Amino acid sequence: MTRYITAFFALTILVGSAGISTAAEDTITCSLARAYECTPDQGCKAWTMEEMALPNFVRIDLKAKTITSLDKAVAQTSKIAAIDRLEGLIVMHGTEMRGWSIAMGEESGDITLSVAGDGEGFIVFGKCMN
Repeated sequence: MTRYITAFFALTILVGSAGISTAAEDTITCSLARAYECTPDQGCKAWTMEEMALPNFVRIDLKAKTITSLDKAVAQTSKIAAIDRLEGLIVMHGTEMRGWSIAMGEESGDITLSVAGDGEGFIVFGKCMN
């Protein structure tokens, strides 16, 4: 279990509190809050950030298309392959051991990370601020 999460989350990182004021903001700080692993047979199970080997804080740089851990224990940078902007929502996509997508509310600062693998999925919730 941990091997899936560690390998995969050496990929992504994110989440804080307050909204993202405008789409023009290039650097966003986020804090992770809740994480779940889901499988078709067992449903979803809550995990701590430590159990999933996730950082507590990350920085998303929309201009450089990177997500960087701000925790020394989980130092990692991931590349964002694409960024789409919808009405009030920034959506980021990438791959790193699995496919992943991040949806971030520009006003609310809410962030949802979803990761899909072969017969498994992970969901992480948090908050961002600029």
